[in-house]
Amino acid sequence: MLSTIYAILVTLCLLLACRPTSVRAQRLKRRSLDPSCSLQLADDTLPSRNHDDVVAAAAKWAPMVNLADGEEWRPSSVDFFLNEVNLRGGTPTDVTSATLPVCNDDCYLETKVGLSCASCRDPPVFRGQDPAVAPVYAIYEETNNTVSITYWFFYPYNRGKRVCIGYYVDVCCGEVWGRCLCGRISTCIGGYSTFGHHVGDWERVVITFKDDKLYSIYLYIHGSEATAQFGGEFIWDGQSFKQGSRTVSLTECSHPVIYSAKGSHGSWPEPGEHVYKDIIMDKLVDSCSDGQDWQTWNNLKVVKNTGAPFTGEFSFLNFKGRWGNRESECTLRTIGIDQCILSNGPTGPLN
Repeated sequence: MLSTIYAILVTLCLLLACRPTSVRAQRLKRRSLDPSCSLQLADDTLPSRNHDDVVAAAAKWAPMVNLADGEEWRPSSVDFFLNEVNLRGGTPTDVTSATLPVCNDDCYLETKVGLSCASCRDPPVFRGQDPAVAPVYAIYEETNNTVSITYWFFYPYNRGKRVCIGYYVDVCCGEVWGRCLCGRISTCIGGYSTFGHHVGDWERVVITFKDDKLYSIYLYIHGSEATAQFGGEFIWDGQSFKQGSRTVSLTECSHPVIYSAKGSHGSWPEPGEHVYKDIIMDKLVDSCSDGQDWQTWNNLKVVKNTGAPFTGEFSFLNFKGRWGNRESECTLRTIGIDQCILSNGPTGPLN
């Protein structure tokens, strides 16, 4: 009897030991570098600057973008988006990636399905596409001894940040060993609202080769202030990209792992709740987590920026207007805060 119970317990232990502890554990295991990767990582040079070699390098070092868990506002192709918007301020009204004109900064793209309010999410196009079919637009440039490949990600919609529009109170009557003696009061006096939504969202990371050898990856997080403090350049050390104690890790041997902030899509090197700006009333936070993997190398569109106008399917890069609806509900400007509930759409990659 005891031997039977023992056998059952051993079997259960083996079964439990073989079970993955979590989805994150599975991903971490998959992302850990296999010993067979050493040969690939050793080959971190750009053989030549001809187009085919740059295309191959762009695919080899293309990032794996980790969308946040529960991300509603997914990426899409430019054409998927253009099919659901009208050009305003220029002609023709209906456009594709090949027919979108150069236009000027008075032009903008407006959703065919109108927004019921500045914070409303009516148009289905906002949901984007399955990342498995969404392309990434890689634009490369040569300058002296460097080749830079900018990976541009397009999202039809950027969800803004929920902030306190009165006064945010976070007080404690006294602390002992980090604990509040009478309970911490954390509340917003005046209510919350969400600001900074915009239709159309361009995000990017840059891989640079210097003297035809892999040199760095550069992460962009919202504006220049947040980028300088929390993103910026991570230098290649032969195994990963480093910036002080921070690391951009790799998956499948050579692909940098980037975490896309939920709703706003800034590019971070690690998951977590990232406070990137303190404002008078509140804090702005990017939430990054293990959601759906976007393997960008599987649908990469690569073009060289020669300084001449782009043609064909890349003609959209010449567009000088804004990639989304015009701003609305900007009442905070009356008290000196330059924020709207719905902001203007962004300019394009080259503007």
